[in-house]
Amino acid sequence: MNTIKLTLITALLLAPLTAIHAEDTINWLIQYDGTSALTAPWMGLGKPVLAVANGSLTLKDDSKDDMGAFEAEWTGDLDGKEIVVEARVKLVSMVGHRDSPTATWPQRDGAPICVEVCDGKHVEGILLTPAQDKHPEAAKGYVRTLTDRFAQADTRDAFHTYRLIIRGEDMAVERDGKRIIEGRDAFWRPATSPRKFIRFGSTSKPFTGEAQWELVRLGLRPAPSAAVEKSPLKITVSEPWPLNVDKKNTESRPYLYDMGQGLLLTSNPQGSDALLEPYIVRRSTDAGKTWQAVPGTEENSDSPQELVRLADGRILGPSRWTRLQPDGTLTGKTTILNATAETFTMHDSTITLPAEFMPAKSGEVLICERHIWAEKDGSITAVSWSRTNQRDAQKRFVVTRHTHLLRSTDLGKTWTHHAHVGLGGEPAVVRLSDSEWLAVTRPDAHMSNFLQHRSLDGGKTWKFERTLEEGSVMPDLVLMSNGVLACSYGRPVSNLMFSLDGGRIWRDHRVISDRANFNYTTIREISPGRLLYMHDGQISGTLARINSLYIDVALLTK
Repeated sequence: MNTIKLTLITALLLAPLTAIHAEDTINWLIQYDGTSALTAPWMGLGKPVLAVANGSLTLKDDSKDDMGAFEAEWTGDLDGKEIVVEARVKLVSMVGHRDSPTATWPQRDGAPICVEVCDGKHVEGILLTPAQDKHPEAAKGYVRTLTDRFAQADTRDAFHTYRLIIRGEDMAVERDGKRIIEGRDAFWRPATSPRKFIRFGSTSKPFTGEAQWELVRLGLRPAPSAAVEKSPLKITVSEPWPLNVDKKNTESRPYLYDMGQGLLLTSNPQGSDALLEPYIVRRSTDAGKTWQAVPGTEENSDSPQELVRLADGRILGPSRWTRLQPDGTLTGKTTILNATAETFTMHDSTITLPAEFMPAKSGEVLICERHIWAEKDGSITAVSWSRTNQRDAQKRFVVTRHTHLLRSTDLGKTWTHHAHVGLGGEPAVVRLSDSEWLAVTRPDAHMSNFLQHRSLDGGKTWKFERTLEEGSVMPDLVLMSNGVLACSYGRPVSNLMFSLDGGRIWRDHRVISDRANFNYTTIREISPGRLLYMHDGQISGTLARINSLYIDVALLTK
């Protein structure tokens, strides 16, 4: 036998032994193989409906007022070790938020198909959602952490093995041996007791679901010898305070702007999340501690949403909403405020877009949102996004979102199309330099991954860069004076993350608040190293649903 054949045979023989040896390093503490009824140490939670057949456990939660799960406690020394959790499961069905077959928000209500693990300090896990056959936007299901990480996957086509690898506050997720979520800082939620447990099934009272489970187990293994990287950032979060209002209200979804000269402005809707809902603009001269309404902007659907200071000191803002006219033209409003944002005038605007993005029917819209710049040549560049309806090959409606840059040279009387950024709405755009710009967008109306786009020619042309594992709603971006790029985002909780390399790696994820509302967020650097962070989420005992806090970000020297 020649040397090549002998080497090949030896490699084939040794490969499975190496894999087995690697698995042998895991000390499995808790196991269930799906072939029999659940017994101690497993304990039922709520009203689970069970059936064991064909080597799997069918676990069903059909109650809208109780959960249906199983839990087992475990013990073990975590010093120098990492937790490994495996579940081999096939999703059958799910009914979630507002009787949706895919939505599981708000997360405080639990998840119908999930695996949850607690190490006595933190508790997190994954949930599975199915594809929605009748809605192509949700054509794929998701494997998600219980907070903010997403991976598209078909969760009900067959049994798949999901593995959680937990080390400290990191929680990676694998599916059938492939890493699908890196999970930096993903094992975050503080535990309510030092009790260690693993839980699977439905942890939701109002949501229901059914899945088949072939395997659930938890074990420990030696952690890799490489030291856990220490963060180069020192992040300090203040206590929150509510928006100062005189009566309880339903205001939400804040947008924040720094006009310089000690003046902050915020714009937010005063409606219930509908087209052409009214907005209000407020001003603050005490670093966001208190706010006063700009007279005339209250309950006004033409109030500006984007706001920028002009070279002459005045402040310009296009309205969020634009309106399709009977003759096919698209119009909006542009507001000019005085330097202190106490008085304003408003004039009509016309907007032109390429035909494929132009609203043409009910439900289609162009929205001006978030970021805007006054250019050196006196022109204005504003971010917007379009939503149009099309039919796919199966005659189903496909709602597509696209982000654009608009340009005006006449103080907003006319806006023309400057650039197409890419797929996705609710955009955040930041200028990293004169030439390099970055955009993060939300692709659809569902809870899903953000899309990241980059321009290297000053916003003229854009390329889709990658799908982020982070996701859900309304990102905001700020390049801080210390060079740190900050990104806030929300739903099911209010989050913040950072990058030291212009968004190529996102790190130091923080959950700022787990109070549920729309969970829209906004940030601005109001002094060197200090972010003002605003989000919606009721603080008990207050009248407001919009809250603020300071976040100090220091870049540590090596």
